[in-house]
Amino acid sequence: MGKIRSAFAAAAAAAVLATGTVTTLTAPAEAAAGGRVCLVLAPNSVDLDGPKGRLRPLGHIGWALRNSSKTWTYGATEGDTGQPKVTFIQNGSWNRMLHNFKTRRTGNQAYVKYRCLNTPSANVAKAQRAASTSAKNGYNLARNNCLTKSVDIFHAYSPWLNNSRHLPDPKPYGISLTPNHYYNDLLPKAGWGGTVNL
Repeated sequence: MGKIRSAFAAAAAAAVLATGTVTTLTAPAEAAAGGRVCLVLAPNSVDLDGPKGRLRPLGHIGWALRNSSKTWTYGATEGDTGQPKVTFIQNGSWNRMLHNFKTRRTGNQAYVKYRCLNTPSANVAKAQRAASTSAKNGYNLARNNCLTKSVDIFHAYSPWLNNSRHLPDPKPYGISLTPNHYYNDLLPKAGWGGTVNL
């Protein structure tokens, strides 16, 4: 009887493989193996004087990383030019994180969109320590800002993100790129997901 069951199971498996109809259960995106990171953009933030006295938005970035299938850690270093910068760090569900960014303002400007990337590994505790450090290690528009702090946190989260093919270098020339350029031009080339409006 055992030989008959084994033969039947083998025949059934062969038939399924031959037809290409293998069905697997997939978990929701929030519960995928490994990790997931997101950058959230406030594109009209951080205005500096441009040509002929016009203001030019450089953008502002917030970050989020998945802790587990149900929770995220997220935050940003915020503040208008000339005001002290303040870092917020929070934990919550995916929906709570999106709501917090959607209703939050950096100065008078809103976060409006995000894009994400899955990672093959995730060290949540290390990333949370890096986030805590980012709140205390000062601020410099050219070298230690909302974008560079976000990238530092992601480097701690997954060594895979230390490869600039997955997470571009925010300071390729020694000073920081603008958040708008980084988000809009570099992340798509590095395989990040499409933009989603908040």
